[in-house]
Amino acid sequence: MLNKVLIATGGTGGHIYPALSVARKIKELYPSCRVVFAGGLYGSEKDIIPQAGFEFKAFPAKGVLGRGIKSLGSVWWVSRSLAKSYFLLRSLRPDVVVGFGGYAGFIPVLTARMMKIPTAIHEQNSLPGMTNRVLGRKVKKVMLSYEDIKNFFPPEKVVQTGNPVRTELLEHQYASHGMHQPGKRLLVLGGSQGASAINSAVLERLDELKAMEVRIWHQTGERDYEMVKEAYQEKYPEARVDAYIQDMAGAYDFADLVLSRAGASTISELCVAGKACVLIPFPHATHDHQMINARYLEDAGAAMVLDQSYLDQVNLARVITDLLAMPEKIRDMGRAAKKISHPEAAQNIVQELVSLKTGK
Repeated sequence: MLNKVLIATGGTGGHIYPALSVARKIKELYPSCRVVFAGGLYGSEKDIIPQAGFEFKAFPAKGVLGRGIKSLGSVWWVSRSLAKSYFLLRSLRPDVVVGFGGYAGFIPVLTARMMKIPTAIHEQNSLPGMTNRVLGRKVKKVMLSYEDIKNFFPPEKVVQTGNPVRTELLEHQYASHGMHQPGKRLLVLGGSQGASAINSAVLERLDELKAMEVRIWHQTGERDYEMVKEAYQEKYPEARVDAYIQDMAGAYDFADLVLSRAGASTISELCVAGKACVLIPFPHATHDHQMINARYLEDAGAAMVLDQSYLDQVNLARVITDLLAMPEKIRDMGRAAKKISHPEAAQNIVQELVSLKTGK
């Protein structure tokens, strides 16, 4: 039984959405449990979490671990965050505090540890970030998406849970979008922030993709939406273009093949949905973790990986259409993705939090 849980996270959707999936699972299993999120004043979490219907407490947060925590500015930010976290925890008195990565999740978890509140972290990526590397030595439990990184943490603390995905993907509430005519269907994703390199690469080959009768649903991100939409209206008006896709279950249902970045949440969703994919990892991700995520799927037979540095030397349209021309290979890649999925991840994490509270 859980009565109060504090979830600390922030930054990108790769941290926030898995945390939301766990929060929803907690409310499903323990409806009377109070779930509170702690995050930064300026990150996307301040909008995403309240819109999802959860209580959100904002506090000063700034990435300092990689910049030298002893600098004057860092001491100021850390001191303010420690004070705010202390008063929040003293008021809330949660059963457990769990961090989902991102610098906004660092101070609340550390403060809870200092106050002897049971603490845990969850790592979404195939290479742990700095926040979780530090906290992993302090907390009582370390939950991982990938068993391969267990050596980064004390072995007695580690449990593999998988990475939680959106509830609608697990429930298979697929929607019809009027695009299911026979043919080859490509879903283009750039993550929650969009990806200009992927957008540009697809537009450069749009004439070829249309000539080869590839049906396209393209998520552009807000920044490039108008530019990409205009290009499609001129060259391929039948395609669907969205800045952001709300119904990801429907989007995955539409796709035969997915072209995407390789963030942790996207990787987990592709696996749960059982989708073949071509991955172009973001080259500036911390510790190059997107490339490591992508190689994990490639090694499992679920993905083809393209290095963004060499995109101008690759005929992307040919890569896509060659794959789509091999339906058995597409099916095999999808099966391989499904095989390494963890649809029970949110349930696993909640069970670990309960055991953390009870000490079992």
